[in-house]
Amino acid sequence: MNKITIKDIARQLDVSTTTISNALNDKPGVGKVVREKIVKMAGKMGYQPNYFAKGLVSRQSFAIGLIVSNIADPFNSELALGVQEKINDLGYNMMLFNTKHSNENEKRIIEMLISRGADGIVLSTALQDDPNIDLLNEMQIPYVLVNRLILNPKKASRIDSVSVDSYGGSYKAASHLCRLGHTKIGIIAGDMQASNAILLTQGSNDAFAEFGIRIRPDLFVECGFSRRKAYQAAQGILAKKNRPTALLIQGDNMALGVREAAYEAGLKIPEDLAIIGFDDISISSLAGIELTTVTQSQYKMGMAGAQMLINKIKGQNQSGSSNKIVMEAELIIRNSCGFNLRGYVR
Repeated sequence: MNKITIKDIARQLDVSTTTISNALNDKPGVGKVVREKIVKMAGKMGYQPNYFAKGLVSRQSFAIGLIVSNIADPFNSELALGVQEKINDLGYNMMLFNTKHSNENEKRIIEMLISRGADGIVLSTALQDDPNIDLLNEMQIPYVLVNRLILNPKKASRIDSVSVDSYGGSYKAASHLCRLGHTKIGIIAGDMQASNAILLTQGSNDAFAEFGIRIRPDLFVECGFSRRKAYQAAQGILAKKNRPTALLIQGDNMALGVREAAYEAGLKIPEDLAIIGFDDISISSLAGIELTTVTQSQYKMGMAGAQMLINKIKGQNQSGSSNKIVMEAELIIRNSCGFNLRGYVR
């Protein structure tokens, strides 16, 4: 079978090859209805763009890199799916890289992407003192932070980002536990150098303070968003004589580790221990797990980050100011928090 070209699509739709090219390359001058018709026909006919030829003309690679800290975390795989689908729709390809929570690995990946001519980077691994942010700015490669922020206002003013309202989401989750009557509450935290963990902690602490609740220092454990570390932390916390009756966990993947430790300790969820996660990964809603959580909309976050990056690559933001999208965090009430057992008491 011969390879389908834009001439074949033009012949099929009885329009010019210029119109076909502009539509498939997302260039101006083509109406929305016509553009959608062309894209649909191209897919139907099995058209595959010649990225090598396009790259020679435009001096672009039509490739972007997505850098995550742990691809085994379902949050990151759902985020990656959103990035990939949007990138592909826009005529680019995605390369996925895993840092294993290492700044050195992150630096090596960034340098490799730059040396291979990647057009841009979606970065979901940035920490507050991350030296690689300075590297990205120095090399002047387009990049967007997703699910992470730099909280220093001076640095943040130069950085495009897509995030969720971590503070607001955690405030809602903590208030929910307080209204259920819990006073002995523990926190399984992520990485306190990551913006989301910092903001999640601030949000929950402010909510607890409003209800007159103080979190004991021994019930706050930083686990680096690791399921294994969360499991180990929960083992220690739940073995205490004066153990908490509820745990607020800064990630659904960690919550699964906590859930395992609770059952090993002979505790029932939510009768003996209420738990709330954060992320709303796909497994959280399964029967038998039914985790109360706060949605991050990671798929949508990935799509928005990809679109923002491509806009930046194409020079569509000439204002000089940074673009920032903050998505709303919604509390999803399921069985693990105990709301369905007793409802609110406060």
